[in-house]
Amino acid sequence: MAKLRRSNSRPSPAKKAKSSAPAKKAQARPAVKKSHKAPARPAKAAKKPVKAPQKSAKTGKPVKPAAAAAGRAGARAAQPAAPPRRSTYADAVAMYERGMHALQAKRYRDASDVLKAVIAQFPEEKELHERAQLYIRVCERHLTPLDATPKTPEEQVYAATLAINAGALDRAIALLNAALQQDRNNDSAEYMLGVALSIKGEAQGALSHITRAVELNPDTRELVRKEADLDALRQTDEFRTLLSAPPAAPRKDKRAAPRPKAAR
Repeated sequence: MAKLRRSNSRPSPAKKAKSSAPAKKAQARPAVKKSHKAPARPAKAAKKPVKAPQKSAKTGKPVKPAAAAAGRAGARAAQPAAPPRRSTYADAVAMYERGMHALQAKRYRDASDVLKAVIAQFPEEKELHERAQLYIRVCERHLTPLDATPKTPEEQVYAATLAINAGALDRAIALLNAALQQDRNNDSAEYMLGVALSIKGEAQGALSHITRAVELNPDTRELVRKEADLDALRQTDEFRTLLSAPPAAPRKDKRAAPRPKAAR
């Protein structure tokens, strides 16, 4: 068998460079291991809550966000800026509070004077004027005495009865005449007027009004018999005839018997 001979010839430098180039290139690139796993998926972002659409205050229909924002901006722009406080505001408030303290203590005259001073001394504090005027009227209602003048015939007869008991005969007669001007058929006014005139010594006038009271209401005859203030009339024939007359038939519109006088 023939043996292979080794060649003593060496490759040239150019060939050596070409043959070694792939080796260097292979060394320069690192080996990338292939993975059989699937790439991880990115996490899903959390869903934002859906806001209910804003509705218009006028139409009630949904409004776009841009339009709603513009509306809010317009509303803020429409609101006027609060005016700066004046230097006199604190003094005006302090005086106003003094007036309110006096009102709560039922010192209505002092409260009214202090609140009026708030308006007079601080004319530029319009905010306090309206409230001050309101409480001034409250004070005036308490300071004004109630009208005790009787208006209706019933009130006038009652006031006349009290006047007779107090000895104020002239006032009683004036009240009873005023009651008869409003109601000429008021038997109570006629009876009390007869009593007042009898006490005053005017027998003829007293008998005339007592007779008229009995004509309007026959039940008055019983009061006439028991009335001590009519004793001055009992000696007259007219008074005896009045008491001895038979009772008249009751009227359909018969009034209640006049109230007796209060004990004096």
